[in-house]
Amino acid sequence: MRKTAATLILAIAPGTALTGCIDQGPPPTPTSPNYLPSTDPTSPVDDGEVTAAPEASGNSQQKAIAAATKVMQTFAQPQLSADKWWAQMLPLLSQQGGVAYEGTDPTQIPVHQVTGAGTVLPGSTEVSLIVQLPTDAGTYNVTLTRPDASAPWLADRIRPAQG
Repeated sequence: MRKTAATLILAIAPGTALTGCIDQGPPPTPTSPNYLPSTDPTSPVDDGEVTAAPEASGNSQQKAIAAATKVMQTFAQPQLSADKWWAQMLPLLSQQGGVAYEGTDPTQIPVHQVTGAGTVLPGSTEVSLIVQLPTDAGTYNVTLTRPDASAPWLADRIRPAQG
């Protein structure tokens, strides 16, 4: 009997020890069939609601037009050296814009001047919008973003408008 009990214990022990080591796949998500929400009161709650950013106010739009005009006027200086152009552009760019325009050769920029007033395109919010500006090389769109309504507008992208 001793040999049988010892054999049984040795046979069960490895399976018991390895139970926590079996790959059970990724943890359940709210869409998986076995999902159970946390009952921990300190756990963050995702109520599934996303609040849309409010539409840009008239004041925000005017500030955005001024910012986009400054961006475009600074961008449209193909006569500058790359270093001088970059030093002027960098403070006007978001992090994404800085990455996108780093290494730009200003001599390749076809724009020399802004030729009229900018307009904010539909769909503007307090944190993201597009300003369309007329230039001597055609109409350009300047995409501006900011983390919240109190931050300054910064350029993410400068590109010719699509006809």
